[in-house]
Amino acid sequence: MPEILDPAAALAVLTDPTFVVPPVPPGSAGVAWLRASVGRFSTGVDHERRRALSVEILNRIPAASLRRVDAEHPVATLARAMGIAAPVVALVREIAQAYRPGTGDDSRADAAVEQLITVLAGAHDEPTAARIGVLVQACDATATLIERLRTRPPAEVLAEDPPVPATRRQATTTTALPGGVSVSAGEEVLVALNGDLAFGAGPRRCPGRAHALALADLAVADLALADLARADLARADLARADLARADLA
Repeated sequence: MPEILDPAAALAVLTDPTFVVPPVPPGSAGVAWLRASVGRFSTGVDHERRRALSVEILNRIPAASLRRVDAEHPVATLARAMGIAAPVVALVREIAQAYRPGTGDDSRADAAVEQLITVLAGAHDEPTAARIGVLVQACDATATLIERLRTRPPAEVLAEDPPVPATRRQATTTTALPGGVSVSAGEEVLVALNGDLAFGAGPRRCPGRAHALALADLAVADLALADLARADLARADLARADLARADLA
């Protein structure tokens, strides 16, 4: 599988709607149902609708309120902020180890998904999938981010050792990328996520980046968000400059 390491090429892939998340098989229960029901593995209008459910959950939680108790797992903190009183960390971990297809033991994840639906008094529907998905997305990646930020500054971690180093996309048309890279229709690529792209880009950019950084540490979060805000402004300035040059051409 080709790796897209160049930041310009990676940004092009992440912002190009002709590159989609590789589809997952449908499922009526367990982790297969979860994958098929969350925004993370969806495209088009399904992705927009399901992502909106996750954003709504996160918007109800002020990032600054996510102060962890001692060495509390970030999932426990987030669950409490979501109004979930029952202990769910162990179940979420079991789901997270197989959340991405082909990465873990699906049978363990299947059992955990069904148990968590019961704990949440939910159903096999998209709102329940969104709640589970928010918790799972905060599991391993946020815990890893917390560990790495203990000893290194945010900018260094996000540039050199991000908790989610890459993501997959599949080309729906043959596309030429910056740097002379060509991707054929149907081909999957592995896109590096680091630096300014550590939380993704485009319509699939992580909606919970402020929450993840706040779970890591509020002081650290302020610094990291300031770094990211400066990067966002720099990208906006470049975009405006490109438009101005296009107007003059």
